[in-house]
Amino acid sequence: MRLWQALEALPGPAAVLAEWRRLAGAEGLDLLTPYLQPLPRLAASYPRLVGGEPTYPYEVVEHGPDDFVGVCPETEDRIVLARNDLVIYELDWPLFLADIAAALGFQYRAAGTDGLPAATRLVGDYRPAAGYSFPVYLTVPLESRSLTGAVCMLVSLSDGAFVLSTPTRCRLRPDAQQILERKRCCFLPLEEALAATGPRQWQATEAAVQALQGFTGLHVPSPEANDGTAFFPTPAGATWADLSIRFVDGHSVAVRVGAAGGTYHYAQMGMADGRNASPTKQWELLQVLARNHGVLTWKSPDASRKNKKRRELLARDLKAFFRIDGEPIVATDDGKGWRTTFALASDA
Repeated sequence: MRLWQALEALPGPAAVLAEWRRLAGAEGLDLLTPYLQPLPRLAASYPRLVGGEPTYPYEVVEHGPDDFVGVCPETEDRIVLARNDLVIYELDWPLFLADIAAALGFQYRAAGTDGLPAATRLVGDYRPAAGYSFPVYLTVPLESRSLTGAVCMLVSLSDGAFVLSTPTRCRLRPDAQQILERKRCCFLPLEEALAATGPRQWQATEAAVQALQGFTGLHVPSPEANDGTAFFPTPAGATWADLSIRFVDGHSVAVRVGAAGGTYHYAQMGMADGRNASPTKQWELLQVLARNHGVLTWKSPDASRKNKKRRELLARDLKAFFRIDGEPIVATDDGKGWRTTFALASDA
C-alpha cells in the first residue's frame, strides 16, 4: 500500500485528486478520501504522465468561469480540464490524528503547530500507567535532513522521552536514530504500526504493540523496586472512586483499580518503618478506617489528635503508591471527621 509514501512525497501534503491517486494508488486513495478536504484555491498546474511516469506538469490556463486548459510548456500539448480536476485537497489533520491516536491507544490532544518543527504535529499523549505520560508527535519529512532537524528540535524542546511517528522509516538517517536512542525515545513509523481494514478503520500491528511495550519497559518501573516497594499499574485516567482496598489480614490488603489488582503487603506499599520494618502509624490508621468502613470521627473509639498528622502521611503514601490525582481522604460533610474517597473494608 502506497498511502504512507504518498504523504512523504507531497508538500503540505496537498494536491489535486489525480496526484493523490498517482502517488497513493487506488487502495490508498480509498483510505485517504475520508480525510481529504478541499481548499478554496484551484491548482495552477496539473500532473502530466509520459509512459506512466511524471514529467513537466501542465500549466493551467483559464479561458472562462469553467473553461480550463492544461498546456505543456515543453511540447505545447493541451488537455481540457474541469474545475473539479483542479480542486486541491489537503489532509483534515485533526480527524486524521484523532484516528491514529485511537488505534494506537494514545490520548488525542488537539494542539497547534506553534513552536514545533516544520511539518510536525502533536498527536497526543502515550499514558501506559497513571503518573506516566509521554508526548506523541507526527512529522512528515520530505527529505532526510528535515527529519534529522525535527528530531534535534524535539529533543531540545522536551524534558524527557517522547514517541515520534513518521509515515515511513525511509527518511531516518543513522544520526537521527542515534539521537532518539540516546534519549530513549520510541520511533514508530505508521507504515509498520497500523493496518487498515477499511476507511477510518485502523488497528495497531504487533510491531507497534512490541515497540510501545519496549518503550514502556525503559521508563515505567519494574513490579518491585530495590527497597521492596511495589509498583502498582494504576490505569491512566483512574480516579480514587475507582479504587477499592480490602484488608485480608493485619499486614496485607487486596487492591483493585479497574482491571488492575493484586494483594500487597504493607512494606510493598511503602508503609514499613525504616527502623524496624514494622507497619507505620499510617498503616495502622488505614486499618482503623477499614474497620469503620472508611469513616473516622471524634466519636470513633480510635479517635486521637495524633491522627491528623497520620492522615497527612497516609494520604501521601497512598498518592505515591497509586499515582492518582486528588485527595484519597477528605473531611466528612459535617466537618467533624474524615472519610476515604475510595472503597475501604476489612475481612481481618
